[in-house]
Amino acid sequence: MKLEVTHKILAMEPDFEKSSAHVLRFLDHTSLVQYDAVRVVTAESCSATDPRFWPWLEQGLAANRQVLTQLTGELRAAGTKEFDDLLTMPQGFQSKIFHTMAHLLDGFFGIDSQFYNLPDDSHWLEASLRRQIETDPEDFWLITVKATLESLKHQAIAGLRAFEK
Repeated sequence: MKLEVTHKILAMEPDFEKSSAHVLRFLDHTSLVQYDAVRVVTAESCSATDPRFWPWLEQGLAANRQVLTQLTGELRAAGTKEFDDLLTMPQGFQSKIFHTMAHLLDGFFGIDSQFYNLPDDSHWLEASLRRQIETDPEDFWLITVKATLESLKHQAIAGLRAFEK
């Protein structure tokens, strides 16, 4: 089975080449996901001076929120309704959903990361970094990558994406 995912990754570098190299180096060294292949999509990457930058970044943030919303819905549907339910949550389907949510909230890059902010190691964009991007847009790049997992059975983290009930 083959799975291809797309990530939009914010980098703070002076040009496209250095930003792309930074992103590829990050993906090569991240511990939670080891992709079989990763390619930069030049036509879907841009600097913060490009008018596409903010709409694409906002779409990435919205996509991360949507993933969290979906996971929260799955957790509720599985019976976790209140914080106290976490104390008796069974290991398995529910705990895997909660684990993925924690990664998104805590800044651990994973297969479900739609947008990732390398300068802050985060799935979000703090107001201070937004101001810095607005002040020095030539120093920030949004790099789109398409990454492929060829064999999901050898990727433990990939199993978290299609939780088996």
